[in-house]
Amino acid sequence: HMAFKHRELWEAKNGPVPEGHALKCLDGDKTNCDPSNWEAVPIGLLSRLNGRTKRGYDRAPAELKPIIMATAKLAHKASEIRKGKAK
Repeated sequence: HMAFKHRELWEAKNGPVPEGHALKCLDGDKTNCDPSNWEAVPIGLLSRLNGRTKRGYDRAPAELKPIIMATAKLAHKASEIRKGKAK
């Protein structure tokens, strides 16, 4: 299979993407393949960033992205704890 450049570069630096995770572009520029621009996040977190919660991570100004990411991670972890899935 053909791997994407950002994933190849990220894995060369960090090892394999953990199971149940996906790489999330942090600055919104998906052509920026620098491994520091990508973070392995739980797949369930992705919808908390741009989906049903209307947080709008991808469209947010750069200075708000870290805050949106932190609140989405907090909500995701709280949900896992409520469901008894937290590690």
